[in-house]
Amino acid sequence: MVLAVLVGLLVAADLGARSVAEQQLRDRVAAAAHSTGPTTARIGSFPFLGRLLTSGTVSQVRVSTADVTVDGLTLARISLDLQDVTFDRGRLLSDRKVVLDALGHGTAEAEVTQEQLSDRLGVPITLTPGRVQVRVAGQLVAAKASVSDNTLHVTVAGLSLPGLKIPTLPLVPCVADAVILAGRIRMTCSVDQIPPELVGRPLDQLKPSP
Repeated sequence: MVLAVLVGLLVAADLGARSVAEQQLRDRVAAAAHSTGPTTARIGSFPFLGRLLTSGTVSQVRVSTADVTVDGLTLARISLDLQDVTFDRGRLLSDRKVVLDALGHGTAEAEVTQEQLSDRLGVPITLTPGRVQVRVAGQLVAAKASVSDNTLHVTVAGLSLPGLKIPTLPLVPCVADAVILAGRIRMTCSVDQIPPELVGRPLDQLKPSP
């Protein structure tokens, strides 16, 4: 009975510490992104405190926020998936401050809807998995979507569309690829450093994205 109580207390303390860390990450992302949609954060590690004490790392950190507008472009979702993340153990255990130091690798994603694309490019665009269609003279015409130099290009034969410049986004240091989904385009890039929004500076020192 005593052992069960002790185990229960240890598990509760571990879950409580992880919950505090996740809340700090949620607050930091929401403050940096100025999003109007929900923000989530999840630390994939159990035990949490045990791994911090022995190695200072957790297996995964995932954050996501929705409805982020930057330079007039509204992103339906921005997310970050970091693997093998190193924490500052001393800061977390002494003053419960989440400070991320390094990571093994990660992926950043940003999604834009077909409605937003249609509005910004000035033509009706329909997105289905793997396909882009543009309505021209009342007819749906097959098109292609690609990303280069942080610009989203939608091209269709016989129609010249302007490139959609992707502004500097919170959590997403670059845009390297585009995947066509139902009703939206997902843009991704690889991450090898902790984005400044998650490093651990005080929230009032995080500058809003231009």
